[in-house]
Amino acid sequence: MVKRFKFEKETYSEIKPIPLSTQYRLDAIGVKLCAETWNELSQEDQLLFSHFPLRNDGDKKCYRTYLLYLLKRLGGSVCLMDVDQVNRAKDEWENLTRVPPRVYQMIIDLNYTLSRRDWTKMSDFKRYVLVKLSQGNHPSDYLNKALAEMLPAESKVSSWKSRSENCSAVLFALPLGTDPG
Repeated sequence: MVKRFKFEKETYSEIKPIPLSTQYRLDAIGVKLCAETWNELSQEDQLLFSHFPLRNDGDKKCYRTYLLYLLKRLGGSVCLMDVDQVNRAKDEWENLTRVPPRVYQMIIDLNYTLSRRDWTKMSDFKRYVLVKLSQGNHPSDYLNKALAEMLPAESKVSSWKSRSENCSAVLFALPLGTDPG
C-alpha cells in the first residue's frame, strides 16, 4: 500500500497525483515526473517506487536507474535535476536552523504556530511535505486538513488562545495569595 496522508485522498481523480511519499523519493534522486507519466506506470511499479528505501547513495542510484529505464521503455516525459538543484531544494526542509519563510507564513495564515524546536523534531519527510504544501496554490480547507494531520493539536492558535484565556480567567478570579494548584 502506498503511504498517503488522509488529506491527500481528496485530490484523487482519474489522473492520480503522485503521492507525497513518492515525490519525496523522486526529489531525493533529482527526477521530476508529471502525474500523467506516473499513471503510465503499472500499479506494481508505482508500489515499488512508493516503498523503495533510500537509505544510502547505492539505494538512490538503483532507484533512479530502474525508474529511468522504465520511463524510457514507456516513452514517458521526465525532467532531470542537476546536483545543485537537488541540494538547493533539499536545503529548505533539511535545514534545521530555520523554518522556511513560505512555510512559516502558510502556518501563520492558517492560525497555527510552529516553533523552530517543533521544526527540528519533525522528520525530514514531514518538513518536506510542509515545504511542498507552501509552494502550491491549495485551497485553505485542504491546507487546514493537512496541518491538522501533521501538527500537534496544541499548534492550532484558537485552541491555544482559548486555553490561555481560560487559564488567565481562573488566575484573575482567585483572591490574592491563593495557590491555584
